[in-house]
Amino acid sequence: MNKFSKKPISENKLDQWIKLEKNVLLIGEKGTGKTSRILEGFDRNKLKYKYFSGATLDPWVHVIGVPKVKTGDDGKDWLDFILPEGMDSELEAIFVDEYNRTPKIVRNALLEMQQFKSINGRKFPKLKFVWAAINPPKDEDDADSGDYDVEELDDAQLDRFHVIVETPNVPDKKYFKSKYSDYVAETLINWWKKQPKSAKKILSP
Repeated sequence: MNKFSKKPISENKLDQWIKLEKNVLLIGEKGTGKTSRILEGFDRNKLKYKYFSGATLDPWVHVIGVPKVKTGDDGKDWLDFILPEGMDSELEAIFVDEYNRTPKIVRNALLEMQQFKSINGRKFPKLKFVWAAINPPKDEDDADSGDYDVEELDDAQLDRFHVIVETPNVPDKKYFKSKYSDYVAETLINWWKKQPKSAKKILSP
């Protein structure tokens, strides 16, 4: 995968991307807060959104819809799709976690949603953007690179994201201080930073 900017992501930055209605892709190791940051941002901005887990995402049941024969006023039958719950005219945002674990047909459907705000030509009038989070594919040039059994995204898929950011593989001080006292938070973070790379791969930040 191409190298993208790697930097901490503030709430203000997330809110700015939401306000500007940008498609965003976060890339990072497990435990770097990708999913929690995105969901907190969507909730903070009071968006009506759908969350999908890419690893278990079924293209028909969860995204495109289940085909069903309908009969028109003229008596002729035609094929329509029954959309999943929440995939309606009020939908404002979509978040796909582990996007590079989804079936190819799902990624193709999401390409249409990112660019045209539609599926099979059916418009979602209030849809603002599609966000996704992925673990990076294994870097064969880096002996410490993890192997998450994920697929490499092609250029067309990457091109649909206006913002692509790699999240640093470091503990989030704000998160730890929200859970523990300042002293405990600082102690835990300093302890983690002193661990060898092999241990950090096992114990996520």
